[in-house]
Amino acid sequence: MAQNSAMAVLLLIEDDDAQRFVAAFALKKAGHSVHEAADGPSGLALAREIKPEAIVCDVMMPGMTGYEVVTELRQDAEIGHTPFVLLTAMSDRKQVRKGMTSGADDYLTKPYRPEELCEAVDAVLERRLSQQEAFLSSVSGVVEDALLQQKEHLGRRYEQQLAKEVSARWERKADAKGDLHYENAVLLQADLLGPGANGTSSQEGLAERVKRAHQQARDTLYLFGADHVLPYGADLLSVFAGDSGTATMSAELRAARAAFALGKAAPGACGLHRGPVSLVAVHDELHDVQGHSIVPGPAVSSVGGMRDHARSAGWRVAASSAAAEGLQGQVATGQRATTAQGEQAVELLPLEPG
Repeated sequence: MAQNSAMAVLLLIEDDDAQRFVAAFALKKAGHSVHEAADGPSGLALAREIKPEAIVCDVMMPGMTGYEVVTELRQDAEIGHTPFVLLTAMSDRKQVRKGMTSGADDYLTKPYRPEELCEAVDAVLERRLSQQEAFLSSVSGVVEDALLQQKEHLGRRYEQQLAKEVSARWERKADAKGDLHYENAVLLQADLLGPGANGTSSQEGLAERVKRAHQQARDTLYLFGADHVLPYGADLLSVFAGDSGTATMSAELRAARAAFALGKAAPGACGLHRGPVSLVAVHDELHDVQGHSIVPGPAVSSVGGMRDHARSAGWRVAASSAAAEGLQGQVATGQRATTAQGEQAVELLPLEPG
């Protein structure tokens, strides 16, 4: 007889002394702790007291049948979830159906072998455990979603504050003509380090790797006609204006091909999005450095969301619907999904030659 790996507290309700003894002996031998009751009312009272992990109950008992026991049990909020196995000498289908519709989890016909009883009990216990694990998993998913939403909310607040700080801390030496605004640019955000960044042995090694990746990726991005390539944490954020580059290749296609070509230079995920973006001309008087800084906004947030989704989904390139629309027939597409921000993401794949 197979031994159960974990002892369970069981309640056995059986009016026949001999059959109760045999069933209790088999279940105890299988490693379970067995409490016994000789009729329905005393069995229900004992169930409310000990709260067993499963109940095995005879159907035909004087005063209160097994059907009535399981029906009343299911109405008790505290123990109504307890797995329930019915035992009966009746094998008629109508009786079996009656037992299952009363709320029983399994039905065993007498005479049965001790092994069959133990297997039936193990099955309802395992089934209930699987249900509990599925419930806990779903609850965990809800908590993770809530934390992710909070992270996105804090991220948006940070971007808004950063925009204010850019205006407050930097003096723009160039006049208004030095600022740039693109109504319909394509943004490409590339993860330079990829998933192996945590394996870098030292801070110096990581810094050298970032420096090397920045230079290689910049060369590739400018080769494909990027108008601006800006550091963005460990990423590079590129702006492809719709009116630059070759006249025969759209900004979307140039950005998509750049993402595919980055390869070894930027082995991580890439995000692609089309939308309005602004850059401000800034001047650091202390170091006499002139350049541009990108202004955080919805488009920058969207391309970051695409990059994040590509990283979590294991995609190479994730494009928003706005960017993917301009690439129909020019690149292959894979999976589609919804990002944490609720935007539609499309996996981009290079067209196979031929």
